[in-house]
Amino acid sequence: MKVSYNWLQEYVDFDYTPEELAHKLTLAGLEVDGIEYQGKEIKDIVVGEIKELAEHENADKLSVCKVDVAQQEELQIVCGATNMEVGDKVPVAPVETVMPDGMEIKEVALRGVRSRGMMCSTDELNLADDGVDGLFILPEDVEVGNKLVEELELDDIIIELDLTPNYSHCLNMIGVAREVAALAGTEVKMPEAEVEEIEEQIEDWIKVEVTDNKLAPRYAGRVITGVEVKDSPLWLKKRLEAVGIRSVNNIVDVTNFVLMELGQPLHAFDYEEIAGQKIIVRRANPEEELVTLDDQQRELDEEMLVIADAQKPICLAGVMGGLNSEVDQQTTTIFLESANFGPGVVRSTAKKLGIHSDASHRFERGVDINLVDFALDRAIQLITQISGGQVINGIIDLYPEQVLEEVLTLNLERVRKLLGVELTSEEIKGLLEKLNFAVEGEEELTVKIPTYRVDINQEIDLVEEIARSYGYDQIEPIKPAGDVIQGKKTWGQKVEDRTRDILADLGLFEVQNYSFISPTVFDQLNLPEDSQLREVVELGNPLSQDYSVLRTTLLPNLLENILLNFNRKVEEVSIFELGKVFIPTAEQKLPVEKLKLSAALMKEDLIDDWNLGAAGFFHLKGILEEHFASLGIEKFKFVAAKHPSLHPGRTAKLEVAGEMAGYLGEVHPEVLDNYALNQRVTVFELDFSTIVKAATDAREYSQLPKYPALTRDVALVVKEEVTNQEIKDVILEVGDQILESIELFDLYQGEQVPAGHKSLAYSLNYRVATRTLTDDEVNQVQTEIEEKLDQRLGAKIRQ
Repeated sequence: MKVSYNWLQEYVDFDYTPEELAHKLTLAGLEVDGIEYQGKEIKDIVVGEIKELAEHENADKLSVCKVDVAQQEELQIVCGATNMEVGDKVPVAPVETVMPDGMEIKEVALRGVRSRGMMCSTDELNLADDGVDGLFILPEDVEVGNKLVEELELDDIIIELDLTPNYSHCLNMIGVAREVAALAGTEVKMPEAEVEEIEEQIEDWIKVEVTDNKLAPRYAGRVITGVEVKDSPLWLKKRLEAVGIRSVNNIVDVTNFVLMELGQPLHAFDYEEIAGQKIIVRRANPEEELVTLDDQQRELDEEMLVIADAQKPICLAGVMGGLNSEVDQQTTTIFLESANFGPGVVRSTAKKLGIHSDASHRFERGVDINLVDFALDRAIQLITQISGGQVINGIIDLYPEQVLEEVLTLNLERVRKLLGVELTSEEIKGLLEKLNFAVEGEEELTVKIPTYRVDINQEIDLVEEIARSYGYDQIEPIKPAGDVIQGKKTWGQKVEDRTRDILADLGLFEVQNYSFISPTVFDQLNLPEDSQLREVVELGNPLSQDYSVLRTTLLPNLLENILLNFNRKVEEVSIFELGKVFIPTAEQKLPVEKLKLSAALMKEDLIDDWNLGAAGFFHLKGILEEHFASLGIEKFKFVAAKHPSLHPGRTAKLEVAGEMAGYLGEVHPEVLDNYALNQRVTVFELDFSTIVKAATDAREYSQLPKYPALTRDVALVVKEEVTNQEIKDVILEVGDQILESIELFDLYQGEQVPAGHKSLAYSLNYRVATRTLTDDEVNQVQTEIEEKLDQRLGAKIRQ
């Protein structure tokens, strides 16, 4: 943000030098990047008056002028321009003047005639183009012999501010003036906005319709007819040039002037180019196009907000106007728009189309919705002053839900504790009132927030305002009281670190994604409408529609990661993420944050020992088992289950220490289609808190066994729906006292097994630490196991 030192003084009285002002603004939170002294390059240019004008004897296209610069004698200057007359006042560069391009003016002979200086154009002085091909003809009231920069007030000082997003209220001269007034203890002088109207009513000239009040909470406009579109007056060009804006014409320049003065973006439409004399604020239709003012054709989508007429889009709302309704030299009637658009939709549109305008920069950060009508009248006043015209009576102002000043409660004891400064109630009130907050109360204050302070929405924001109003440099540093406590990681943090190391060692790459997702991902995941995962926290100021809600699951991010790699010909991906999801609650304002562990695997060359076509499932299952073993987790099991996002026959829920921890499974084919993936993907997602609770770093030494083990193998024929886990649960229950281990070593389905059945073969190791087991003991337990399996699961011994 460029701030003109001279322009600023029109709105607030202060006696700081530019350097002092820059220092004070920086301490107040408005960091100053630098100070630029304008006019330095033309400091030696003076005002001259042409006294004589004659043709050059030896050159048809040259003239010989006698120019008075208030020196002892008039200067003879040879000039090639044709737009001057005797009596004109012009900028003159005397001999030895160094021009902005580095050229030094010398006394020279041009076709035999001596020339002692140069009369200048705006281009040669690096000034705003005056639209004239030739010399810069100065106003009649400038004083001959004086410095040009002084006569035209070109000796401005520009202070460059590097504003953080929470200082959007300072993206205009009035906003900075308020800050300076607070520093200097003075008042801001607001500009006038007086409009004279004719009898004709605006309802007979234009109709306006807003289809989504959430995206455009306020939309206003006026019509002015009989305007003359022409070059802007010098004062207006100077103001815009000072803050880095190029002059276009008097109408467009006024909208830019009000933007920089008040911070409210405006846009002027050629009234005759508005089809049906109707304005519709709506989302763009699919495949609509618009050629914007930068002469670029833009392809639009239904997430973008446009200003349209009865037939077509004519403006990207809050971003850039359309070429089809541009104000030019033939325009005589304009419709002037002043509106407030949602930050999210403006940011999304600007980002998608690669446009960054002064308007979008402000709308993205927040603009005072209650400034709309004042800014509109201010612009209308200026337009009538410099371009003539008649203002149609009335204003279109669609503002269905008025935004009132928010009221916050401020606890003064909390202020003192946070700042470490013992401020009285009156001192705190005074600091806030300097910044235009209305304050009531004693030890607990009620603070009314002006609507232009869109960055203030909680108590801590007010504490920051008090700190910067008091002066950060005035707050003395205090050494923390009490003993120094060594910081240590919690058990949960240690398990997180260990998990990252284990999964990386097992071949997974860690990813970190944004916590923001699009609400459309739940449809892509095939989640039912009543799924709890669809209950999300919506962001008040999203980056775009694709990042408008907080995630409740990590799976969409991982599938996007897979897709990104797949589209770049990376066909094997093994990734995991340990991140937070956000669950809304009715009881509290902020959502509950839960840590989730999720992984995704896309790999085709995995070994499928069981010939079930689910190598990815068993690979990730093995990774989880290794992970649990490394964390000392022994009580866990996988149970066949169903999940709307996962393959119905290749999905298991995971229980850890008796608690439901999450799911493991192959992604459902329909979900793969939704993500345009034609390779199989396996995923898991777990509630990390269950892992933290079950994990332990306790390890016990076990002596090598003194007594031999007895091994029994058993092959069972069971129905296909009977799971390995169910069989193991029965075996472990019966053989608990003497059974050391159980291992599944074969799965068979074929001619020797009845249809709808499968054969599972297990190896059982029996051993106790105190003695040698006998065959009879083992056989008795083995027989009991086989009987229980038959009774509960219908398992038959395979012959």
